[in-house]
Amino acid sequence: MKAVVFNQYGGPEVLETTSMKKPSPKPDDILVEVKASGINPVDTYFRKGIREVPSFPHIPHFDLAGVVAEVGSNVQSLEIGDRVWATNIKGTAAEFVTASVDYVYRLPDNISFEEGATLGIPVLTAHLSLYNRAHLKQRENVLIYGASGAVGNAAVQLAVKTGATVLATASSEVKENIAKKAGAHHVINYKNENLEDKVLAATNNEGVDVILDMSLSENMESDFNLLKTGGRIVAIGSPKNNAPELPWRLLNQKHASLLGVLLFTASVDALQYAAAEINDSLTNGSLKPHLATSFKLEEAVKAHKALEANTFNGTIVLQIG
Repeated sequence: MKAVVFNQYGGPEVLETTSMKKPSPKPDDILVEVKASGINPVDTYFRKGIREVPSFPHIPHFDLAGVVAEVGSNVQSLEIGDRVWATNIKGTAAEFVTASVDYVYRLPDNISFEEGATLGIPVLTAHLSLYNRAHLKQRENVLIYGASGAVGNAAVQLAVKTGATVLATASSEVKENIAKKAGAHHVINYKNENLEDKVLAATNNEGVDVILDMSLSENMESDFNLLKTGGRIVAIGSPKNNAPELPWRLLNQKHASLLGVLLFTASVDALQYAAAEINDSLTNGSLKPHLATSFKLEEAVKAHKALEANTFNGTIVLQIG
């Protein structure tokens, strides 16, 4: 089979396409013929060596959409030919990959393989953040950073469906329009507007119940200032590898919760529950995949360069099948 691999840590140029032996599924696994592989920021961390891989050559990526090609002897939930999407699967940048059925979900008929490959890490993370961690409720206010990105865009759509009032941030007119299209009720361009002033004005000076922050290390004190008493902040990530001081006084005064989220350590039950709700939303049209663009398998270098350059909004995928 063809696969993308890297044999050393480095920039996108370390990626290459090669031929490898097709794997066989264990009794509790399936073999998926990969049609599309989703690319996420975490994939660049492993490629650079910020996070270590077990050995070389290493096949990158964790998300996929494809077709069940073989099933292990103990598998009863899926059959050969089923259309699926999956996450937390090591090595999806290949024509075939084995996967635990725990992390594989049926792909709705109205969703293409390329769209399906955008669902894993971004959309599941958004769902886990809003509901498993923050327990967002109808009529609450939620501030979502980076609403034009893969996680933020999904979070906006899901929160709107819940009946929450959504405030979203953007850094350009193009990104503002993406956030509005996703359904955000208030969009704040933090490049030319004061975020705190705009949030307080939109909430009658009450602040928000929930904040989803992709760069908590840069926004922590401001986040606590914008939080209602009893509010919840979910730290989805922080591009800058630093450790800001936690404002304990504000944390206590606001009777607030600071919550982490990581798909890779979430329980199987939590992921399956989230995936089922995501599939329902995809089927009824209340959730739209945020596909940025696609590249061919042989164009993995270009795809990773585009991701790191922030050339596109949404999830970039590799077309494989």
